[in-house]
Amino acid sequence: MSIDPFIEHPEPDPDEPQVPDLEVQARAALEHWLKDHPEVTGEIKETVRAHVYLKELERRADEAEQVSQLAEQRDATLMTRQDPGGHRVLGFGLGALLVVLLVVLDAIPLNWSAQAFGLDSGGTWLVTLILVIASAGAMLGFELTRSHPRRRGLLAAVVTLGYVALLGLRTQFLVTVAGESLLVALLQSAMLTAISAGLVLCGSAVLGRTRSLSLSRCRAAARRAQQAATEARAAQAQAAMRLQRHIGGLWQMQLPWALRSAAPAGVDRAAWAAALERAVRELFPAP
Repeated sequence: MSIDPFIEHPEPDPDEPQVPDLEVQARAALEHWLKDHPEVTGEIKETVRAHVYLKELERRADEAEQVSQLAEQRDATLMTRQDPGGHRVLGFGLGALLVVLLVVLDAIPLNWSAQAFGLDSGGTWLVTLILVIASAGAMLGFELTRSHPRRRGLLAAVVTLGYVALLGLRTQFLVTVAGESLLVALLQSAMLTAISAGLVLCGSAVLGRTRSLSLSRCRAAARRAQQAATEARAAQAQAAMRLQRHIGGLWQMQLPWALRSAAPAGVDRAAWAAALERAVRELFPAP
């Protein structure tokens, strides 16, 4: 199928308003109005200042979003590498604080167990310190052997033997020194041993839910970057609203002149006023 080049195309209606010509005429009229009304110079300067400030905030917001995306990518990579299941919900600082608190609490029953060695006050506290260090080591050991069942089982057997030894020493101490019956002494010793073992297991569970220092720092950096990006976008939105208010004020100053000025031939006054308003807004394009 061929197109006949000799087909005559209809000429445009001269009475129909042409949008490009109307826009050009509106820009020219706006330039003439600005020259004839120097009193709007102050408003023009404020609007230009608001427009420049908006562009700067837009650049900062884009940079903040790029930083936030990079931080989120690093966090996701480290999360996949260290905690793919998402089980570690405690930050490093909070987890370390809870573990220290559990170790301090464990020092109380361990001190009672250390009294079974029959040493003086200094020797008892020295034994208590050794037991506390062993208790913290057991917490850390259970965490480090989490992915090694055989090592974890061997560690559990060693810890169990240690608690059984403390149970026997404490029971003998209560029977011999305190004069308690065997049943009462055994129940008291078992309670102290159960408390100490429970605190060790709680500490191991807390460590199992605690992020590493690197992951915790990366997560905190991602949160800070996301907050900075959100604040930058909020500041950009406020600056955009401020610019629109300045543009609206400039248009309000031009509106009486626009209503009094004669519209071009073939253009009604409403279309002419709308074209003049678009010309004002084109001076300060929105981002």
